[in-house]
Amino acid sequence: MKLFSKQLIISFLVCLLMLHLTELFTIEPHVTSGNGNPGLLIMMLATFSFLFFGRGLWKVLTNMSVSKRGLLFMSIGSFCILSMSAFLEITYVLDLIKQLGGPPSNVNSRIYRFSWINQYTNTFYVNVYTYIIFISSIVFIYSIQRMFTKDKKLILLNRENKGQ
Repeated sequence: MKLFSKQLIISFLVCLLMLHLTELFTIEPHVTSGNGNPGLLIMMLATFSFLFFGRGLWKVLTNMSVSKRGLLFMSIGSFCILSMSAFLEITYVLDLIKQLGGPPSNVNSRIYRFSWINQYTNTFYVNVYTYIIFISSIVFIYSIQRMFTKDKKLILLNRENKGQ
């Protein structure tokens, strides 16, 4: 059995491309832009590519044979990565808000009167940290779910064996 399919690798590469394009179409805090938000379309495509990759990753995980101990390590490792990435994402967002001069409600902010989704904040939502949060969440949810569903199956098998 192949661990990674060609389709999963291609969708991973498309996600990396979407991350790059989002960064490319997000305006730097020190630059003035009046062109609207050209990165909005890229963000939507990135969302779909993330979901497509996530579905493929879930299928790969489902086809893997992992011991209970392996699932425990997967859940702990993915939770640690998820926590670290969430912290880094929060730090990144707060730093960018500071560079922009504050939130949209601040009169001195570059994004004053804009919505939170604008040409300066695209990378709030689509960046390496959110991608890692997405992947580690899938692995974490999968490993926790699998640990508990295996236990339920074993309990049901034991009950059936005791009844016979």
